[in-house]
Amino acid sequence: MVRTPMLAPIRVICLKELLDNLRDRRSLTVAFVYPLLGPILLGLLVTAVSAMMSIDRTQQSDITVKVAGGERAPELIAFIADQGARIEAVGGDPQAVVRDGEAKVVLHIPPDYGERMAGEGRARVEVILNAAQLTAVVASGTVTRLVRDFNNRHARDTLRSVGLTLDDLSPLEVETVNVSMREARINDFFLFMVPPFIIFTVFIGGVYLAIDTTSGERERGSLEPLLANPVSRWQVMLGKFAAALIFTLMALFVQLAAFKISFSLAGAGPYSLAGRLEPMALLGLVAVCLPLIMFATAIQIIIATITRSFKEAQTWLGLMPLVPAMPGLAMVFVPVNPELWMMAIPTYGQTLLMGQLVRGDPVSTLNVLVAGGATMAVSALLLWLCARLYARETLLWGA
Repeated sequence: MVRTPMLAPIRVICLKELLDNLRDRRSLTVAFVYPLLGPILLGLLVTAVSAMMSIDRTQQSDITVKVAGGERAPELIAFIADQGARIEAVGGDPQAVVRDGEAKVVLHIPPDYGERMAGEGRARVEVILNAAQLTAVVASGTVTRLVRDFNNRHARDTLRSVGLTLDDLSPLEVETVNVSMREARINDFFLFMVPPFIIFTVFIGGVYLAIDTTSGERERGSLEPLLANPVSRWQVMLGKFAAALIFTLMALFVQLAAFKISFSLAGAGPYSLAGRLEPMALLGLVAVCLPLIMFATAIQIIIATITRSFKEAQTWLGLMPLVPAMPGLAMVFVPVNPELWMMAIPTYGQTLLMGQLVRGDPVSTLNVLVAGGATMAVSALLLWLCARLYARETLLWGA
């Protein structure tokens, strides 16, 4: 009797599952359409924020400052107009005007402005805005800066009249030193959102293939004839595992390519992300994700094996990406400094490493080895459990 090479059945089953699922619309949607959503969303956000933040501060000709009570501060209004801004008077309650959406920002000059300036030499003005709107926050910054410039000029003139300067009132000069290898920019905030999107893709890229090759075949009645072939069940399992892994890897490639294109197009000038995700960073992301893909695929195969129906497996695996993505979502707002012990936690270590690669921070080789080794060890244990589950007769109806 001619003995079949050990890898031949695995390769045949893998190719069979790949061809079947390349004809399945749901599998193709998850693998090639879903990964595009994250890059498109981030690209639109970066572009929108760049458009609002990239106002040329040296040219104010396109800025309209809406003022309530401007007649009470003629010097301030004249100064703002001299900077190139257009002045538009607002009547009625300025807070109601902003609240009703008639204006994003209103500069309010209180009735006691002239009296306080003449008496104390100090007065208060109000910049009224709706802080729930990002455009209003950006516009208020421009108005506040114009008022601050007037305040500085008035202070310089007052001090000059008594023989002093602003430097005489500021004995300390504060200089900020950035020890990072790159210049921090506001759009770097969005880079923290990349790892959670990648985690979602890793845990959902091949999910329909994993479900269909076990729960789906069980419901269609094609699993039992497959297991009746003279092939070890662990070989059948590895063939399905390899197919799901390849599908997930394809989804990852699609998403990384989409991120690269999105970053090259999104934003402009100092807010552009075109320099991010260089080829070495992309290769590093693939290398970091490979053990994680094995881990995710093994979990998918286990859940598809023990659930009793396609819908039940779909429910569990649809919720599964939320768990590993939660740390990454939290780190968008609360960044964490990577430590060696963190690398031993599957998905968490990879999330930290992906964040470093995306932001261009230096990555420790030891951290990469520990994260990959720990995740691959857990993946091997899960594959052993998959083989045990496939060896049971209850596989034919789920248990």
